[in-house]
Amino acid sequence: MILTRQVRSLFNPEMYQGWGNTRKYFEGWYFKVVKLTRFTTYNGSALRKLAFTDSAAELELENKYYILNVSAPLDQATGLAAPVAGMMNGRIEESMTSVITVTLIDKKTGKTIFSGEGRNASIERSGDTSVLIPR
Repeated sequence: MILTRQVRSLFNPEMYQGWGNTRKYFEGWYFKVVKLTRFTTYNGSALRKLAFTDSAAELELENKYYILNVSAPLDQATGLAAPVAGMMNGRIEESMTSVITVTLIDKKTGKTIFSGEGRNASIERSGDTSVLIPR
């Protein structure tokens, strides 16, 4: 009986909220992934653009089928300790309230598949970023 209810609840998430718990609990978040788009070296993806200014970072990734654009304005930053030669003597600036804009474009049709924003993103720039910039 219990197993049947648990199997049915896989297709009806509202059935398993708390599994009968009466105390405060956190069930968690879930989401459905319709299609995973990978940007990896093994599928031929490449970093086509990486640009930094004092107020933003922008990057563009490309694979055989898609282009991914990411724009990350640097919001108010806080100084944090950072490692230098194994000791936490350095300082970096990290923004934790930035809004990142992401756009996924189909190369074949030129249509935007997804465009959205993520809030409260953490943006950090440190070290020699010139070694990352595509030539």
